[in-house]
Amino acid sequence: MEWATSFVEQYGYVAVFVWTFIEGESVFIAAAALAAAGMLVPWKVIVVAALGAYVGHLVFFALGRWRGMEVIRAVPSLYRHYPKVNVILDRYAHWSIFIFQYLYGTRMAAAILFGCSGIRFWRFAGWQVINCVLWSLIIYSVGHMLGMAAVSVLHRFGIIGLGVAVLILLLLFVWGGERVRQRITKWWDAL
Repeated sequence: MEWATSFVEQYGYVAVFVWTFIEGESVFIAAAALAAAGMLVPWKVIVVAALGAYVGHLVFFALGRWRGMEVIRAVPSLYRHYPKVNVILDRYAHWSIFIFQYLYGTRMAAAILFGCSGIRFWRFAGWQVINCVLWSLIIYSVGHMLGMAAVSVLHRFGIIGLGVAVLILLLLFVWGGERVRQRITKWWDAL
């Protein structure tokens, strides 16, 4: 168990940065849970996650500016919806920046689309500072509460009880995520 603690302390922050750069709520929530258990420092987890998400957004925005239309043309569903999305992004840019942050699996694509839109880089970068800080505080809070609950379940019911609780939560997450995905797909197709 000591090697696991050492591993988390040594590479935990790097993992948070890399995964939040890409999409990383799952690793971020796990890091927040580890912080709740005392294995990581809470403020460092929050700062590293916010920085990872921020840098990722800026990189993918720049990619959108540089080669975004090539990516959009290469993906037929993106190309078909691009004109509608571009109007929404231009008209409601600041709200879109916040909304896409919380739609799992859309942040990279959204940042590329923002890069293809008419929004100015500095406007995007400025809104992303606020967005990434708020996001990191909210997701950290969720992860911290889950970590505290996991420690409590572990102490009360042991490792099997914790495994059952995690399995139930995963099933609920998958079920809820599928329902949300269906509603978003229905809304998206109606655009």
